[in-house]
Amino acid sequence: MSLMEKLEAAKEKAAQREFEVTITETLEMKVTVKAKDQLDAELIVNDAWDDGKYVLDAENFTGVEFNAKISGRELQRPNKGKEDAIR
Repeated sequence: MSLMEKLEAAKEKAAQREFEVTITETLEMKVTVKAKDQLDAELIVNDAWDDGKYVLDAENFTGVEFNAKISGRELQRPNKGKEDAIR
């Protein structure tokens, strides 16, 4: 490797920064329950979910989001749906 190539490699490496990237996946499931009102319906489903009646897995995947942080700033990419994330 020539001196010029070494200088270019060092310059490129120096320009790189370290990023912390958070990956957030979204899983969704729709269930139907009979209840007095909306709050009651949510409580019924919450209790059933706590009891393990509803378990979400890859079939319930609806999207993914990537958030990168550098020097205290957040850089956010648009949400990706199931079709985009699988690619």
